[in-house]
Amino acid sequence: MRVEATDEQVASILNDYKSNTKTDPNTGELQFGELPIIFARAEIMSSIYQELFNLVGESASAVLKRMGRSYGEKFHALVKKNEEELLEDRAVLLQFVCAETQAIGWGKISIEDDGKTVVITSRDGLASGRIISQKGQRTKSADSYFLGYFEGFLSSLDRTHYESEEVECVAKGDGQCRMVFRKPVDL
Repeated sequence: MRVEATDEQVASILNDYKSNTKTDPNTGELQFGELPIIFARAEIMSSIYQELFNLVGESASAVLKRMGRSYGEKFHALVKKNEEELLEDRAVLLQFVCAETQAIGWGKISIEDDGKTVVITSRDGLASGRIISQKGQRTKSADSYFLGYFEGFLSSLDRTHYESEEVECVAKGDGQCRMVFRKPVDL
């Protein structure tokens, strides 16, 4: 099965964000429901990655992936709590994820799911990769946060651990960003 979001679905989610986004009066944090949304901005993600890379080198990818995983798990919990009907049909749920990802500015994605492997592709590139590619090519993928985010969401959804890698990234000069998520093989 391969799913993508329609323009109407993206507009609907964007309208939900507009009407349900608030600032926490105690912390000043921008939130959608109970979920902080500071990481939705491509420039912020790119800057965080680049600054962290300058501080710790290649370890930046692992740190951002772990941060993203946590938010992916939280997003699944939010969907489970507030959008329970989406969980009844996997294709509809994944289409919602496609629409939500585009609505918050991360990029337009498609999701292919064969039951064992999930492939997420952004033909134009995900947010961090796009911004970083404008500053010159890198030798490694730049979308660690998003890789972790989708890994956390899928792992929480399916109650299993996914192994993941970004096999193509626009920051490396590839024509698209493509992430592959595999369930571990029992030996």
